[in-house]
Amino acid sequence: MKMTALCVFLLLVGSLFSADAELLSESFDDYESNFKITNAKAWNGFVGFPGQGNPNANVIEGRGVDGSKALGISHSEPFRTDNWGLQFQLPQLYDKGAVWIQCKFKPPTKFAGGLTIDARGPKRGEILARIAASPFSNKSTNDTELRWHCTWARPYWRLYTLSELDANRWYTVTARLDLDNRMCAAWLDDQLLCEEAPLSAASSFSQLHLGFGGLGDSLALVDDLLISTTAPAGFTEPKLLPLAEDAHIFRFAGIGDPQLGFGGYESDKIRFGLAVDQINRAGSELTLVLGDMVHENKDEQAYMDLASLGKGLKRPVYARGNHEELDLFLKHFAEKENHSTVHKGVRFVVVDAIGNQRGLSEEQLVWIEKEFSEAETKGEELVLSLHVSPWQDNKKGAGKYNQIGPGRDRLRDLMKEYKVLLCLSGHYHSGLWGAKEDETNYLVLGGTAIVKGGTYGWCVFDVYPDKIVMHQKPLFFGYEKADVSNVHALQGWIPYEKLRGMYPYIQQGPLTIPRHRPVNKE
Repeated sequence: MKMTALCVFLLLVGSLFSADAELLSESFDDYESNFKITNAKAWNGFVGFPGQGNPNANVIEGRGVDGSKALGISHSEPFRTDNWGLQFQLPQLYDKGAVWIQCKFKPPTKFAGGLTIDARGPKRGEILARIAASPFSNKSTNDTELRWHCTWARPYWRLYTLSELDANRWYTVTARLDLDNRMCAAWLDDQLLCEEAPLSAASSFSQLHLGFGGLGDSLALVDDLLISTTAPAGFTEPKLLPLAEDAHIFRFAGIGDPQLGFGGYESDKIRFGLAVDQINRAGSELTLVLGDMVHENKDEQAYMDLASLGKGLKRPVYARGNHEELDLFLKHFAEKENHSTVHKGVRFVVVDAIGNQRGLSEEQLVWIEKEFSEAETKGEELVLSLHVSPWQDNKKGAGKYNQIGPGRDRLRDLMKEYKVLLCLSGHYHSGLWGAKEDETNYLVLGGTAIVKGGTYGWCVFDVYPDKIVMHQKPLFFGYEKADVSNVHALQGWIPYEKLRGMYPYIQQGPLTIPRHRPVNKE
């Protein structure tokens, strides 16, 4: 007995409201075989392009997970899955809380198009978030893989991840829209694709777009489609920032070069703004910005834009970089090129050191020793901040451009004499590099402009009576745990083992640093 369109619609409505949290729960088992899904009133789809045939999206018997029914999608020739697809209209607009999307996907042996899953707004073409994949020829392995991408901030800005391409198995794609903080998280099976990717539109979530496609008889298959305001089985709310332990005194942050205009002016602004938001959510009481706020040293608008974004920080402290003109740096970021601030027993000493062998003056060195001596007298822990690090025993530190020059050796002697605990710098545009030499733990932070061989991001430092604990916070992912084995660089994931083979000084968190001047707990 044939199922009428009305019956199909009633069944779909029943599945929509079978649980308060579920906006859609669709296994396709309630449809007759070969039913064309766009005949169901809850679904619609673009029927194709003139002269190119019509895509087929039919319920297929015995092709689903565990032999159930599935939705099979094919086309007579290649097509754009971001343009053609199925749309499901949500029963209402969602602009608060979290909404989860999940489906199982089995790729075709012959692709007519890739895979596109969009969370869209009410206006035509309004994309909040996109998870997409397409076949990719990996030249390093000679294999054809799936290259996944997640959008961030713009529909065409992407975070890439490679996976195997296996047409004989089902993949599970899961996404979480955080509509309060305007972020997307996504997973392929248990593989993380993103955790804090800014949504690409400011509107409400109102429509799900599914773009799949096999060629001819080679079907792309979809099953177990879910949209819900609660997490699917096996998923929990992602923990993005570390929690402080007992006896915590305060938290501060450090960030390398924002350098507006180096990696694309608008994208650099958005990345730094994202870092500011994360630092605030982390509860940082002070943030060290380690130089190169701008790329074009005479572009005052860039100084103004960065300073405006930095005002969102609770207590920003800036070091000058080699890209800042001194007069514009003093106008927009600090009253003096060398300055210090004390916060809850820690003295942050900021030194104007911009590299390229320009050196430190005698006046600077006298001032530095005075600051170090006062910290010792008052029992304050010392954190030195400057753009170019006095740590030179590494691959990048061997070049003149990355060296302080005259006065560096005297600075190192003072650091050893007065037991500087931490030395934080930027300038390298690499991953988080570091080492301990003499009394000091040196860390070189990557930042939010171009970062090679490491992740965009910043570092959080938790101060305790007897230690400081550092965690690295990748910009688009949760903070690094102790067991993390990969880091997401510009074009995808890199194993830490491989990175350490190239750069033995690459660091990851957590890093526990015993204090030189512990606080009496009594």
